[in-house]
Amino acid sequence: MARILVLDGHSAAALAVTRSAGQAGHWVGVGANRGLFAAAAVSRYCRAKLDYPVSTSEPDAFADSVLEFARAQAIDLVIPITDWTLGPLSAQREKFGGICRVAMPSPAAVEFASDKYRTIKLAESIGISVPRTLLVESIGDLAQCKAGPFPLVVKDRFSVRWTGGKAVFGSVAYAYSAQELESNVAERLGTAGDVLVQEFTSGVGIGFSCFVFGGKAFLPFQWQRIREVDPRGSASSARKSIPLDASLVSLSVRLIREMGFEGIAMVEYKKTADGRLVLMEINGRPWGSIGLPVACGIDYPRHLIDWWLQGTLPPSEISYRNNVICRRVVGELTHLSNLRAGRPPQWPEAYPSFWTSFFTMAVPWLPGMCYDDLWLSDLRPGIGGIRQWFQSRSKTKTRS
Repeated sequence: MARILVLDGHSAAALAVTRSAGQAGHWVGVGANRGLFAAAAVSRYCRAKLDYPVSTSEPDAFADSVLEFARAQAIDLVIPITDWTLGPLSAQREKFGGICRVAMPSPAAVEFASDKYRTIKLAESIGISVPRTLLVESIGDLAQCKAGPFPLVVKDRFSVRWTGGKAVFGSVAYAYSAQELESNVAERLGTAGDVLVQEFTSGVGIGFSCFVFGGKAFLPFQWQRIREVDPRGSASSARKSIPLDASLVSLSVRLIREMGFEGIAMVEYKKTADGRLVLMEINGRPWGSIGLPVACGIDYPRHLIDWWLQGTLPPSEISYRNNVICRRVVGELTHLSNLRAGRPPQWPEAYPSFWTSFFTMAVPWLPGMCYDDLWLSDLRPGIGGIRQWFQSRSKTKTRS
């Protein structure tokens, strides 16, 4: 069995990868930023923990720390989970030659996928519906969209970009007027240099994932969001598996292929009231809801590891279980907390009722329901995450 180092141990995807690798019999170490609670590091499947320098403020020291750990522990494969670690390791991938493998796309694919504007333009060129999007590089560019319709979405071109050895984190904001639009854009131009202004798209979140190699897609999987951590739009706190849509599969696979990806990737859409599928984002790395396909019978992390270490390709397709609901407890708690704060002023969409949601979510288990974080066979990550959630809320109230 191999020796695996999973990075970004704070993330839901890292926990899923750690559990999958551990259940497959691999030795698993978990890395995380110093001082950050890492649920994956307290999993029963974690054999060693690496507390590395904060990757977004000390990328060189972070990469050196991972390299030193890989040498000392004879690591076979490093798996970065988020853009926080993927960017620095991609930039320094040659250092790992002869030491271990690093599970990440090619430099060109990493660069392409991180650029939301390039992704939108490519998707548009192959017939995928996208939100109307303007790349703004100066305040003068806003003349094209000051008349609305509002709200408009002000979104960074990159979820994280690297300037002077430091990370500039992306953000998303909603502008409800021309004045608010100009203010939001000016702030992001000063911080990031450019920004995207998009039309607001409402609908149900639909996700698709697969494994791609040699221009061919393996293990297609599809899901629908039930609840989002932030009801206005964010990662999901609950989602369910649904049957494959042939048209969605075809377009998604073409997009992933055109971007030069090999390995696992996910594409996310909004399904509008008139049935259109509008592209929201693409990820060429393990994503936060990857625990759902694993629970349904498609163990992406295990296939990814086998491919990187042995060159073994997965089956073309696996008949997965539909209508499986997967929840993340800390995400559900944050969802309720956001509802408790009330509907944001000027929000144009229907907003979930706190009490209706509370009673729906209070049912802890039904047939076909599982959890990303809370496993009876591996309780510490879930319990630790819940404890950390309440502690952080308590500290916030104390400071205020």
